Amino acid sequence: MTIAASRPLAGVRVLDFGLLTAGANTSAMLADLGADVLKIESGAHLDPFRVVGKVDDNDGWWNRSPLFRFTNRNKRGLALNIKSREGQRIIRALAVQCDVVVENFRRGVLDSAGLGWEALKAVNPRLVFAAISSQGNTGPERMNISFGSTLEATSGLAALTGYEGGGPRISGMDVNYPDQVVSLFATGMVITAWMESRRTGEGAFLDISQRELASFTLGEEILVASVDPGHHFEPRGNGDAVAPEQDAWRCRDGRWIAATLGAPDPGMAEFCAGHDASAAVSQLLSRGIPAATCNNGNDLLADQALTGITLARDETGALVKGLPYRLDGRGVTIDRCAPDLGQHTESVLRELLAYSDADLAALKQSGVIATSPTLGSV
Repeated sequence: MTIAASRPLAGVRVLDFGLLTAGANTSAMLADLGADVLKIESGAHLDPFRVVGKVDDNDGWWNRSPLFRFTNRNKRGLALNIKSREGQRIIRALAVQCDVVVENFRRGVLDSAGLGWEALKAVNPRLVFAAISSQGNTGPERMNISFGSTLEATSGLAALTGYEGGGPRISGMDVNYPDQVVSLFATGMVITAWMESRRTGEGAFLDISQRELASFTLGEEILVASVDPGHHFEPRGNGDAVAPEQDAWRCRDGRWIAATLGAPDPGMAEFCAGHDASAAVSQLLSRGIPAATCNNGNDLLADQALTGITLARDETGALVKGLPYRLDGRGVTIDRCAPDLGQHTESVLRELLAYSDADLAALKQSGVIATSPTLGSV
């Protein structure tokens, strides 16, 4: 038995329209758990991470983005023009062979192509259809164009971050908190719905709103507003009502540490300024004070304890995201690198739909399948 065959989602097949982090990282975690994930793109519509993360302009640049590689490991890649009737027919045929659909297009995109929930449920009633969107599938703001910044704003998150007297702060592209959070929630929701579909034989439509999930993480703040409508929600910096002496201080070597003190200590800033970060943390810990260095990416990269968890290496040795947990003592295993554009189109169509060489040649000739961006796609 192979490692992939021994994972809990072995035998589950996912039709993956996921883009960027919200959708693509959801399906990546399903792939890490053993699902056969079929990543769908087209030559005209690449996953934006192929473009945003491109490292050069040489031929084949669309296959070398680290951002794309991070969120699309362990998948098989197909490039199909879903605007064409033949491309739509192929997708519907693939849906018959799948258990799950993951998508985070703007609302209505798949419906307009005849590939939305109702259309695919008609050909496969047991499908679990995970529709990840910024504002949800219903409501007056469902068609709004959103990014992590606007979702942090509308969810209430941005209003609580930053320092007293300052304006709202957003995490930006470096973190994009709502995208990260939704992929964690959505993965669990998909697995739960799939388990239920096995029991009942019926599929489910999962309406997953990034804005609502971000607000969910701030539930206590919403409750405060419900009991005290006049409460002023303002950034509080690093302090907290139950731990006012909680902050970050700069040390002699230029690094920062964070600590939570039991009582005000006016000499803390001076103490940190006179010690390197590691020495300051050691002394504070020895006194029973919670303290830690403020790590950056280079610090985390050097932390061997993260190998196979937060980070992992694919078969080329390149770093990708890992999993935030171990399964039977193991971290994530990368069976295959993120796919080149359309890398597995032909093999998947042969395997699942019995396409012949002549069939595939005709699809190439008509532009339904591709292995490179088409004119105007970038």
